Amino acid sequence: MKKIIVLATIGMFSTNAMAMSTYDSKSLTCSAIHEKIAREGSVVLRYPSRRPGLMMYNRYVSNSKSCLGQGVMGSVSVPTSDNPSCKMKTCNFTTGKGSTKNH
Repeated sequence: MKKIIVLATIGMFSTNAMAMSTYDSKSLTCSAIHEKIAREGSVVLRYPSRRPGLMMYNRYVSNSKSCLGQGVMGSVSVPTSDNPSCKMKTCNFTTGKGSTKNH
């Protein structure tokens, strides 16, 4: 029983230490976001959806090592305060179907 309590406590502290920063992409410039990603390795960005009233969230990464076990790195555009199509890198999950099938 003591082992379970100790392991649960360690797990709780390690989860907090691994928390990623979350930013509103529309409140930062494209270069400021790229600087944060380079410094932190990965961040979560939120931004308004094209559908009114909805917010989008996604994780953006500095390099392909951040995607290990989470798909492959790809590029997407995110709106920022100075650029409606700021290019970011994110991990894309493979489905195992069609052209993205794992071999």
